[in-house]
Amino acid sequence: MPPAILYFGYLTVMGGGLLCFLQAFRHRRTVALHKRWALVGTGLSLGGIAVVLVGAEFLGWRVPQRIPWLVSVHRAVALFSTALLLLTAITGALRIRIHTRLYVVFLPAYVIALLTAVVGYRP
Repeated sequence: MPPAILYFGYLTVMGGGLLCFLQAFRHRRTVALHKRWALVGTGLSLGGIAVVLVGAEFLGWRVPQRIPWLVSVHRAVALFSTALLLLTAITGALRIRIHTRLYVVFLPAYVIALLTAVVGYRP
C-alpha cells in the first residue's frame, strides 16, 4: 500500500471521527443525537486505530516519519487520547457524572494527536 494513500486515508478517517465528536459536543443536550454522533466518532476512531495497528504489524504498511521526535509526541498523545476516548465512552454509557466534564481534556488531546500526525508523517 503506498504511504501517501495510508497517510491521507488515515487522516480522513480520524478527521471524520473528530467531526463526529464535535457534533456530539454540539448536541450534548439532546441525548439521542449526542449518542449517535459519539458512537459513530468512536467507531471511526477505534476502527482507524485498529487498521493502523493491524496494517503495520501484519501487513507491513508503513508511513515514513518526516519528523521522528514529533511522531514520538504523536504516539504518546494518541495513546492518551485513546484512553480518554474509552473513558469518555464508558462514563457516557454508564451515565457517570464526570462524563460531562471529560471533553475539556479529550477534545484538545484528540486534536493535538491529529495535528502531530499531520505534520510528523507528512509526505
